[in-house]
Amino acid sequence: MATSIYIFENYAYFEKVYADKIKELEYKVDLVDLWVKKDKLWIVTNTNDMKEQPRLSNTLVHFRRGTIDEWKEGDEKLVLHDKLRFSMKHNRLEFFPRFLRKPLLWLRVGRYYGDTYKKHMKLDYSKRYYDFSNDRIIFICEEKDGRN
Repeated sequence: MATSIYIFENYAYFEKVYADKIKELEYKVDLVDLWVKKDKLWIVTNTNDMKEQPRLSNTLVHFRRGTIDEWKEGDEKLVLHDKLRFSMKHNRLEFFPRFLRKPLLWLRVGRYYGDTYKKHMKLDYSKRYYDFSNDRIIFICEEKDGRN
């Protein structure tokens, strides 16, 4: 089963969907870093002490316990706060979006929870999680009035 991407309009929707599971570690693991390498997304989590061989042929590559340094070749780009957005028009997550050109990398979003529909939404970079049990990457959108 492939990794899916879920996006929530705000933290309240996230708490509503994950109400009974939000305290358990396997449902809400913080993402340490996101890296883009050509047409692949590398995600880094601090989950276990065991090293394992990442599957570098997949579009989404998961590195556990910060083992990414062994696999870096120098052409990777670290995804920072303003380099990530959700395009509702195309239903995709865009990495390094550009003004009149296509983004450097985009991935299809599996599900969006929310009532607000805009063309593009910025994501809160401090609230990004990985759900091990369902193999999901979870992002939460920014709110302008600070109610997040």
